[in-house]
Amino acid sequence: MAIFGKKETEGKTPNVQSPQPDKQNAPNEQKKVTPKPISSTKPSDASKETTYLGKNLKITGNVSGAGNLIILGTFDGEFNLKGQLKVAQGALVKGNIMADGVSINGQVDGSIVAKERILLDTTASMKGRLTTPKISIQDGAIFDGELQMSGKMDPVQKPAPAAANPQVKQPPKAQAQAQAVSEIK
Repeated sequence: MAIFGKKETEGKTPNVQSPQPDKQNAPNEQKKVTPKPISSTKPSDASKETTYLGKNLKITGNVSGAGNLIILGTFDGEFNLKGQLKVAQGALVKGNIMADGVSINGQVDGSIVAKERILLDTTASMKGRLTTPKISIQDGAIFDGELQMSGKMDPVQKPAPAAANPQVKQPPKAQAQAQAVSEIK
């Protein structure tokens, strides 16, 4: 029999096996996709959520909670977050920030306490106090203020009292008072 001008050899047909598709090399349409079960929201999932404060917003107040936050507009107040905070290029924050990690591309006037790290990117302008165990300041960033670094970060760090710190020189009268207090204890 001829199909489109080709003749089939009589008697023997070539023994050709069709190739089995390899599951790993198969296109995405051919791979069997098993849907993942939807589980209940865990507290650790909340820190993965990201909230945006829009470019045209001007907000005054305090923000606290868990999750990531990206600021695109103007904010005057305080942040207390369990998560990452990013100040985008063109954004302005006047106030104090406490978060796990902070990334600055815009302008911040105030103090920042980060448990993990602070990043001042090339377009950042920071005026104030930074407290963090790790910091990265890129070329072009502007930083005018103080920097305190330590291995562990407590959310509320209090300076050591002068009497408990032997490196601080005290006037004679203060030394006598410090000795009297330590003898009473």
